[in-house]
Amino acid sequence: MRSSSKVPDSSILAETGGELFPVSENIRTILDDALPQNYNFCTISGKEYVVKVLALYQSLERHTDQFTLFICCIDNFTYELLKKMNLSKAVLFMVEEIETEEMRKLRQERKKNEYCWTLKAPLVEFLLTHANIDSILYCDGDLYFFSDPAPIYKEWGNKSIYLCPQRDLEWVEAKYGKFQAGLIGFKNDSIGLQGVRWWKQKCFEWCSANPDATRFGDQKYLDSIPMFLTKVKVSKDLGINAAPWNCIYNNDYTISKQNDKVYIENDPLVVFHFACLAILNRNEFDLWSLNYIPIQETIKNNIYIPYLEHLSFIIDSIQIEDSYSHSLLFDYRDPNDMPKTYYKNSALQREIDRHKEFLNITTIVSQEYVLKAIALYSSLVEKGENFRLWVCCMDTNTFNLFASLHLEHVTLISLRDVETDELRLVKKDRNIKEYCWTIKAPLCEYVLKNYPEIKHIVYCDADMYFFSGYETLLNEWGTYSIFMCKQRGTSELESIHGQYQAGLIGFKREKNALSILTWWKEKCLENCSEIPDSYYDSWGDQKYLNSIPRLFSNIKIIENIGINTAPWNLIMNNHYEVSRSKGKVLISDTELVSYHFGSLSILGKREFDLWNREPLNINESIIRTIYIPYLQKLLHAGAMILEMNPSIELSSFYSTKPIGTGPKNYYVFNSSGE
Repeated sequence: MRSSSKVPDSSILAETGGELFPVSENIRTILDDALPQNYNFCTISGKEYVVKVLALYQSLERHTDQFTLFICCIDNFTYELLKKMNLSKAVLFMVEEIETEEMRKLRQERKKNEYCWTLKAPLVEFLLTHANIDSILYCDGDLYFFSDPAPIYKEWGNKSIYLCPQRDLEWVEAKYGKFQAGLIGFKNDSIGLQGVRWWKQKCFEWCSANPDATRFGDQKYLDSIPMFLTKVKVSKDLGINAAPWNCIYNNDYTISKQNDKVYIENDPLVVFHFACLAILNRNEFDLWSLNYIPIQETIKNNIYIPYLEHLSFIIDSIQIEDSYSHSLLFDYRDPNDMPKTYYKNSALQREIDRHKEFLNITTIVSQEYVLKAIALYSSLVEKGENFRLWVCCMDTNTFNLFASLHLEHVTLISLRDVETDELRLVKKDRNIKEYCWTIKAPLCEYVLKNYPEIKHIVYCDADMYFFSGYETLLNEWGTYSIFMCKQRGTSELESIHGQYQAGLIGFKREKNALSILTWWKEKCLENCSEIPDSYYDSWGDQKYLNSIPRLFSNIKIIENIGINTAPWNLIMNNHYEVSRSKGKVLISDTELVSYHFGSLSILGKREFDLWNREPLNINESIIRTIYIPYLQKLLHAGAMILEMNPSIELSSFYSTKPIGTGPKNYYVFNSSGE
């Protein structure tokens, strides 16, 4: 009989019968051999949960030696694997050992997860009545203990039933239940047995994953227990059965680490419920597989990462020779279904996790851009260590040189790793500049594909230089799919070269951004000439950007005059006042974030052409506050190379001089920097 949505189910007070459990000689021997302990736990495991159940077992073992974990295995793979592990404080048995005829029938009718939910109550009842124990705590296999379970038993006291509130949103609790069925305790007394037998009967009647007006799985039935039964303890300890729904995206609890212990408010974290966490392989996980949720740094570093590292350790310790069987340890995932809250347990991810904000940036470097790329790197390092720079080297000499410098925050990429057959096909018809432009979009795709830890990639020309922190850039970008920077040049320049600058552009790891990136790549494969093309309405890779806001949505157009400042929007147009105040370079009243030293030629050790296209009247304040600091960094870059490679000729990194042309804005940088 279905209970009313208004009136709780009072059938809990009725006597419940039911089919007797089968008790084979084997299960009797298993239970007789189990020594009663202070703390008795039980769980259910199939092959998808076996790694997590091992983590649960080892987390208990780490914090107490007074426990037994009864593990009901629902497949032979799980049973045989756990049996090989010689878990001295675990009691293993197959589900068939406790199944009644009614349960076997339900197993055929229900989905696997629904049957596991159905199985909880009869498992608890069976152990209370056959295992010579005073109490049992059922634990979902994805629970993990961070400290001694003693506080659970202390809080439970002399009560018969132990419940943990969800502490979730009101509408969620109304639909899915007020209490968590993933951690629930029953004593071996009349009230405890009455409660678990009623729960079993209700789950036998109905236990669907699709909620109706009054029911959800095995869980919402628990709402009735404290209403009708006495001696029910509802936990008030925030550290017991903490979970994503009550710590990450609900409530505003202060979570901290003190003396190697994690606290939720003032309660030490005892056990965390890693619900909806999928193991994709040894190092890759989906932390919340229902949808994307941002996980606070404290929770990720102090709760999730220790758990993930333990899972990886367990996977490594499991001796399975064939790859198919090993794959059974992982959660099945449709290859076309992207993880929702992806996490890779890697050195890069741990580097990212150390910082509140992290910039993922890539650039392309040929020999003529080596000194500029080192200056770019130095400018990033000076602003902090919260970045990673992927450097795509266009030739072997450049790759080997960068490798010799051992730059801590650089990851080197060889051109051949990025090149595809399509790229190699167009390469023979394009000069080095055009081919570098063609490579931009494929490079961004390559980094996003091969470094799934990162949530975005920013492409930056190697002749960019950061004068202040890149937080301004990331904040401007916000939640948009991509960002592009306006040229802010003359109308004549923009009509030829485009409204937006391809020297600084960013893409998020999401469907819309990846679609834009693919479109840009395809256009550049078609045509990427430095000669303007009226048929394609193109110039290089850049003028294609004009079409992106018309074809796609969620585009951030950055108009901040301090971002991607350049000769064409400062010297040749606009003519903003440039000054220095309190260590900051200001464009009018806006702090200079990045300057694009486009068309700057390195002619010799101290000789430069500040703009190699036509003579310009460059204001002295611009030279003093912007150009001289950059030229100093170019000199330092040369010194860095010579320190590691004393025999190298720096002239190989100077700009190629077109025959018959001289510098347009010649500048000699003397020893005093004047």
